[in-house]
Amino acid sequence: MFKDINWKGAVRRAALTVFIYLGLVYVLNVAFPNSAGGIVPLAINAVILFVVFTLFHGFVERRKKRQRAALQPQGKAKKTKDRRPADASGADGDEGEGEITATDLRGRQNPNTSRRKSSRRRR
Repeated sequence: MFKDINWKGAVRRAALTVFIYLGLVYVLNVAFPNSAGGIVPLAINAVILFVVFTLFHGFVERRKKRQRAALQPQGKAKKTKDRRPADASGADGDEGEGEITATDLRGRQNPNTSRRKSSRRRR
């Protein structure tokens, strides 16, 4: 049940959450004096919240990590499926040698356009 939990990150997030809680209680105590009830109940509440939020943040981060890991192989498999047909057609030596697929040009300039021609058209 507690396998693969990042305790260090969970403790940090829980501490931040408890500090925010204590800050809000302080602000409310300044705005409305004697509304907090005392230091001992406040400390007990802070400790209980720290334990609860440590567990909460630990389980949430573990769930996020598992979901990312579950999605990762699906994304890689999808990319390899897109590239295999382009590689296979070039390896066979058929008519597809001169053709360039859209996946090969992703993120690059289109080789079918000329910069000079387009700049002359704009003038």
